[in-house]
Order: sequence, then structure tokens, then C-alpha cells
Amino acid sequence: MKTTISDIANRANVSKMTVSRVLSGKGPVSPKTAERINAIIDEMGYQPNLIARSLSSKRTMIIGVIIPKIQHMFLDNYIAQILSGITDIALQNNYRIMLCPIEPRPDRSMEYINLAKSKLFDGMILVKAKLDDPNINALAESDFPFVLVNYKKFSKKLNFVDSRNVEGATMAIKYLYDSGHRDIAFVAGSIDETNAKDRLKGYLDTIKELGLEYNENWIVYGDFNKEKAFQEAQKILNCSKRPTAIFCADDSMAIGVIERLRQEGLRVPNDIAVMGFDDIEIAEYIKPALTTIRQPIYELGKTASQSLLNLINGKQKPPLHKLLDVKLIKRESA
Repeated sequence: MKTTISDIANRANVSKMTVSRVLSGKGPVSPKTAERINAIIDEMGYQPNLIARSLSSKRTMIIGVIIPKIQHMFLDNYIAQILSGITDIALQNNYRIMLCPIEPRPDRSMEYINLAKSKLFDGMILVKAKLDDPNINALAESDFPFVLVNYKKFSKKLNFVDSRNVEGATMAIKYLYDSGHRDIAFVAGSIDETNAKDRLKGYLDTIKELGLEYNENWIVYGDFNKEKAFQEAQKILNCSKRPTAIFCADDSMAIGVIERLRQEGLRVPNDIAVMGFDDIEIAEYIKPALTTIRQPIYELGKTASQSLLNLINGKQKPPLHKLLDVKLIKRESA
């Protein structure tokens, strides 16, 4: 027989209202009592009736996750880790997620608003939104709960969770400098994303601070794409003066650059050192293992999901701006 809230209440010797408060996360319940009830819920295998709950609460219990419509998007390690973090928090709170792959266009500035008005979701998380996405401004003018991931703009109408990208790039350049490198090139990401702009800023500010040579030919744009970085790296190698190190705005591009160097008969790090950013799962397994800046990708997803639920439940009010710390990971490539 299906376990009910009454069964749990009887087993825990509490009222059904107390069990409901634990399930919804609303209302006063002592931590000790909540822990005991949650243990009984797990033991008895209780599964909430989401349809009944949505009818009574006037909520769908669904989070909409807007992701960029790109080729092989579900093979993208970054997106996979973000979604894992979002999903874990959602499930812990009896929410489900619905993925919405969207390719924003200038002539479609109401796509997010239309999704909000559809009442499919209680809130939305936007992953890797573009700076020029016209939908964001329209959504910001509404009262609909939403959180941007890896998008940084300090506005009273925007909620975002991001990493400290400027600091991460600074950390990378100073590590290369301390390792003896004075000629450092940079493979930038998609400049229409705030994280790419921040990493470029960190690179430019730090080489200036350290008194290093600025060479515009040492900056190429790989658009967070391994294949494009593989192609663009050749421009750096064609320079009359080659750098001794290349810093890439993400690990996928760094892997593409290493492959280009290998095809040119160059050794990493003996001839040219290479650094990445993100610390995706494969980074420590490639040869040479990739030195990189770790951003907490899974934690970005978890933080965004919990922040959105706090907005939905009125536990926090916008604007919500959170920046997570990054860390230098030393391996073989630099």
C-alpha cells in the first residue's frame, strides 16, 4: 500500500501538519524533529503526490532550466555538472526540472516572459546567457523568480550566481609569471558572455600590473570551443616571436591548444606551457595533465537552485548576487 502523510505522522507521533511543514520546508519545526521525520520518510519510501501538492499550493513544483541550444550540448561537461547541481537541490525539495534549450534571437525578446506566463514553472534558471540576450531585460522587469548562472551584472533587477573569474585569470597569470614566463598568450572565450569578458580583463590587467609585453597577436578567440581553439592557436604559433605560455579561458580550449602544439612537434610544457580554466573532469586525465583554475561548477548549480527556491518561497528577496571562489590546480602542463 502507498505510504501517506498520516502513516508518517503516526509513526513519528506528530501531527500531519508537522509532517507537511517538513515536506514543504515552511513553518516552524525543530531541527531534531525534522531530522527524525525525514528519516522515517526515507525508511517508509514516501513519495509525495506532486499533482495534489501543486493543486493545493498553486505551484507546479517544476523549475525551468534555460540552456543554450548548441550542438552536443548534453556532452558538454560544464553544462552536465551545472545541471547535476541544480537537479540535486531540486529533488531534495521535491521539485522537478524541465530543460528548455533556446537559441535567443534579437527579434524574440519575449521568449522567457512567455514561458513565465505559461505557468509551467515556479521559477527559472538561465545557464550561459548572452550579454545581448534581449529576453533578460524583459524578464527582469517582471516579478517572476529567476537566477542567472555564470552571468555577472550588478543590477537591482538581476539575480546571479557566478565564479570569481577576474581573480581566477589573475591567479593563472601570476602563477605562470612565478614559474618564469614573461611572454604569455591568451585564448579567450565567447566575448558575449560575462565570464569570458572577466577572464580577458583578468589577463589584460595582470600582464599590465606585472609589466609584461602586450602583443595583440597573442590574443585569439576560441569561443569556448575546442575545435576553434585548435585552429586559432596556429595564429599564435605563426607570430615572429612565440610566447612561452598560453592561458586558455576554459579547459576544452586548452585541450585543443595542446593538440595543436603536439601536431606542430612542440612539447608541453617544455616548449610552451598551457593552462586552462574550469577543471572539468577530463583535465587530470589528459597527457600532460592540465594545470588549471578550478571553478566550483557543481556548486554553481546547487547554489543557483537553492537561491531560486529561496526566492520562490520568500526566504530571500532580489537582488541576489553570489560569487564563488576559484582555486589554482597545479598539474603537468604548466
